[in-house]
Amino acid sequence: MAPASIEGPSKEGDQQASSTVNMAALELDTHCPYSILPSILFQMNSDKDMDRLNKVGGAGGLAKGLVTDLHAGLNESPAAAAADGLATAAASELGSVEAHRKAYGENKFPEKPPPNFFMMLLEAAKDPMIIILLIVAIVTIVLGAAVPEQRAHQGWSEGLAVLGTALIVIFLGAGQDFSKERQFQKLNALKDVIDVKVTRGGKQVLVPNTEVVVGDIMFLDTGDKVIADGIVIDSQGLVLDEASLTGESDPIKKDPVSDPWVRSGTTVNEGSGHMLVLAVGVHSEWGKTMALVNEAGDDETPLQEQLTDVAAKVSKMGVLVAVVCFLALLIKWLIVTGGGDIDKINDNGPLQFLLYAITITVVSIPEGLPLAVTLTLAYSMKKMMKDNNFVRVLSACETMGGATAICSDKTGTLTENRMTVVEGWFAGTAYPQVPEGSVLGPQVLELLKWNCAMNNKAFLVDQESGVTDFVGNRTECALLVLLRKLGFDYKQLREEREADQIKLYGFSSARKMASVLLRERAAGGNLRLYNKGAAEWVLRRCVGLARPDGSTEPMTPAKLEEMNALVTGMAKRGLRCICLSYRDYAGSDPARPADFFEDADQVDRDLIAVAIVGIKDPVRKEVPDAVATCQKAGIVVRMVTGDNIHTAQHIARECGLLTTEDAIAMEGPVFRAMPATELIPLLPRLRVLARSSPEDKLTLVSLLKKQGEIVAVTGDGTNDAPALKESDVGLAMGIAGTEVAKEAADIIILDDNFSSIVKSVLWGRAVYMNIRKFLVFQLSINLVAMISAAVGALYGGVPPLNVLQLLWVNMIMDTLAALALATEDPYPELLDDKPHGRSEAIITGLMYTHIVVAALYKLFWLFACLYGLPRVLPAYATLTKGEYYQTMCPEILNDKGVLSTNATLQGDVCNIMGFCGFPQGDIHSDLCVLHNEWLAINTTVPSLQQDAVCNGQFSPTANFSGVVAPGEACVRNTNLESAQRAMDDEWDREYLLSYKPALSVLFNAFILAQVANAFVSRRIGLELNFFKGLAHSPIFNGIMVLITALQVLIMQTPISYIFKVEPLNGPEWGACIAIGIGAIPFSWALRILLRWLLPLTANSSHWLAGLRGSRASNITASGAGPMRQAARTRTLSGGAASANHNRTASGRTLSGPNGGHQDHHRAMSGNPHVVISTQYQGH
Repeated sequence: MAPASIEGPSKEGDQQASSTVNMAALELDTHCPYSILPSILFQMNSDKDMDRLNKVGGAGGLAKGLVTDLHAGLNESPAAAAADGLATAAASELGSVEAHRKAYGENKFPEKPPPNFFMMLLEAAKDPMIIILLIVAIVTIVLGAAVPEQRAHQGWSEGLAVLGTALIVIFLGAGQDFSKERQFQKLNALKDVIDVKVTRGGKQVLVPNTEVVVGDIMFLDTGDKVIADGIVIDSQGLVLDEASLTGESDPIKKDPVSDPWVRSGTTVNEGSGHMLVLAVGVHSEWGKTMALVNEAGDDETPLQEQLTDVAAKVSKMGVLVAVVCFLALLIKWLIVTGGGDIDKINDNGPLQFLLYAITITVVSIPEGLPLAVTLTLAYSMKKMMKDNNFVRVLSACETMGGATAICSDKTGTLTENRMTVVEGWFAGTAYPQVPEGSVLGPQVLELLKWNCAMNNKAFLVDQESGVTDFVGNRTECALLVLLRKLGFDYKQLREEREADQIKLYGFSSARKMASVLLRERAAGGNLRLYNKGAAEWVLRRCVGLARPDGSTEPMTPAKLEEMNALVTGMAKRGLRCICLSYRDYAGSDPARPADFFEDADQVDRDLIAVAIVGIKDPVRKEVPDAVATCQKAGIVVRMVTGDNIHTAQHIARECGLLTTEDAIAMEGPVFRAMPATELIPLLPRLRVLARSSPEDKLTLVSLLKKQGEIVAVTGDGTNDAPALKESDVGLAMGIAGTEVAKEAADIIILDDNFSSIVKSVLWGRAVYMNIRKFLVFQLSINLVAMISAAVGALYGGVPPLNVLQLLWVNMIMDTLAALALATEDPYPELLDDKPHGRSEAIITGLMYTHIVVAALYKLFWLFACLYGLPRVLPAYATLTKGEYYQTMCPEILNDKGVLSTNATLQGDVCNIMGFCGFPQGDIHSDLCVLHNEWLAINTTVPSLQQDAVCNGQFSPTANFSGVVAPGEACVRNTNLESAQRAMDDEWDREYLLSYKPALSVLFNAFILAQVANAFVSRRIGLELNFFKGLAHSPIFNGIMVLITALQVLIMQTPISYIFKVEPLNGPEWGACIAIGIGAIPFSWALRILLRWLLPLTANSSHWLAGLRGSRASNITASGAGPMRQAARTRTLSGGAASANHNRTASGRTLSGPNGGHQDHHRAMSGNPHVVISTQYQGH
């Protein structure tokens, strides 16, 4: 049989069609083996062309043309199809998945190009301070090379070294950004990969959305995200939300006749159905839209914003210090040079001062703070994946660390979600375990098998290992397993009655039940409704009970009370109770409205109860410990479930949620009926909210947030999306969660396990703590750099750290330390502290103490080396001007070429400069040649240099021209002035050179102190063990080793010349290491002192009490304290508190399925936990 074909556009429409058909589709046409060409198929899909669809024969005709089967779907391969016994056209080579992928394209979008390292370099080089630094460095190089005198002293070397170091900083920054971007790109790529249900080879299977091809038969269910374009081939109340594409907020009903077109990017609001895939990837409507949209950049996270503010304040202070240093050095230079000397502008002059000021600015700007946040978030996101936390929103990492409340689902999160029917009531008889099928009788089995098989959208996947995987709703999976135990194959049952299915009513959180309407073949076309749902809700709608022989008995009030007692007993044992029921309808009834079966609430009435099954879902073994960890960490865990109050209480006790005497378990109807004024005081005690709706969860989240709580919420259903969005951190379930829930969430818990949520809290606190560690480390260095630079410029005139050394410090601070401290793994002790809440400052009082004390320690040794060392130890004594002129004069004059050919004249001027007071020495000293000359004639030496040198009363000699007139120049004075200029030129250089030994020790000790400070900064509380967990921090250890190794290279190799230091000997290294390591015992002493002081001030308003940095009792920064106080002083009705912990609810009547049944037992199973399951009567 020839496959169906679709005609191309008419001649009149050629021009229009050619303008809209994309070129990629036309390229696919050339190699397409199918009768329906890609360009025509995609065009029909894009235009929603019903005429063309009908012309080809609808879905059946399309399936023929695409060589697929509407029931069996495509085959994985012809061999697989043969093995499955399929003999349809779809079982051929053309019916394979791979053939369709080649012909119609794959379901993937063009990937965002990987980050370009060269572009990253340009971005890193755009920093204004770096640009200015580079310009000044280049000017320094040019002047140092162009001016002969500068060139003689390698005046270009410092500029070249600064240029090289700045380029290294740029490369390192670009490298980190490049690595970060690649990591984010890999993680973001995982966001769009989801599993979808398709039919292949006659079997329903799960495949990644990227593997879906044109011709696939895809199953759509409530909460699913549509990942391809297609047409509906059957619909069970299928309603889609197309707002993402059309902007229309109203959901659209889909069916094969009136509107079969389904678009990728939309979501299923209600119902279910199957669709034939017509377009995937870039050929789908979503793909075309995405091709036109550029991805928006990531917004800053709250923590990044806070740190940007800190960085701005520190930067302003740094700029101020830099300006002060520049002006101080410039003024001093102008005074020394007598108003300035253009020849010395690049010789320890204004150009060097500007370079120094810019470097101070570069060092003081803590650009590493936002970088540290990005690094720690990127690192944490990658590590959190291993802990089954997939982070979709970057800021969720840090927010989760401050969570004060977690509202968790029960099923699958606190429990294993491996549901099993363990007992039940079947047609009048209660069984402690599931009975054999032969015991129940054929009539009961007939009702059970069709209810469990057809009123069900789940399926089971049997693995080769013998393990059965559940796909779909776990309760429905448990019913399928029950069918197997009773001896039925649900797949065969579904195939047998598929054509009889009239309508499927999906589960609704409002109705707490689901139904299916089937046409009965043996009953003359009559209809039978099979219903299942929460037992107490279904029983309220029942008018009878089934008997083993198929007959029924009426549901009397006494019988209803008996059945409710049965359900309560099962629920108290922790079982989920599901009631299976049915009802018959006439095939045709003139009195019945035409739209009667459209309203599920109307259809699900006057039911006959057949069975009540108790489904066991055991608590995960790790959950009680995880809950206890949260409680210890100051996080209140609340269970929010749709289950019966008794089931919820039982599970809550097993989890450790109902452990205090005043803990409350409340039902949803009561919760939503209470006014906020009475509800808010109860919130601190609320631990279980049972029979809740998604609206109740949303209300709870909103109320908690208004009280200042940071709320994390779990969710898996479509209706949970508002609560997930409203919460501070939305946690969607990766296994049981719908795609709508995952889209609304910030973090996806991949294993649906509560213990993984605790790990996300731990990682969140680690992110926050790592940033605080880095702040303590960096700000202490900033403080030292700014104070030392200012003091050096204003007091001593000798900067303790030169430009290149400051850049090395900056590299340690901003790049290496950020990487080291930002990538530390979390440690369990982080959960011993209270959450930081909403309003706590990023820098606490204790952190300020650590910063200031660490800075004081380093400043002490810095100034000790700068000013004390030269005065105490002769080996480090600096050059005085007297020593300079007296000992270095001949050497300097020879180097400068002044009187270098006449040793006698050179010796004469050196004596005058060094011993006669012009400029050094005393003119009356016996060592002064002038003193002896004037003493010979018993005359005092004149104070003026020219007179003293030229007008001596002595006989002319070969060296001197004799007596000259007062004030008149002489050759001797001219020689002296030339020598003085030469000596003045070299003084600053030689003076700084004499500081080199002391400055070398200072620089080395300072860097080693930074290394020690990095270890100290690993713990910023009052802990004494800074090395705990060090074995699990390979990046930190590696960077510390790298910094130390580079420092050794800088100090002990020829590189030392560039950094203006000299190699140190053994004792000097020993002293430097001792000074560096001394930061550790110094910090120990501080912490021991604070440990002693803090308990003394814990109950006072003394400022030391504020050093703790975390709130002692309040969960949040505001609101929680008054909330708890109100809770302690109010009863459930708002009156004064009584001494009785087993509080009643003032005799109010029960709400929910039990109607007016009075519940006098406030404490369940002997536990003094208040249960509120009463109907609130409004005032």
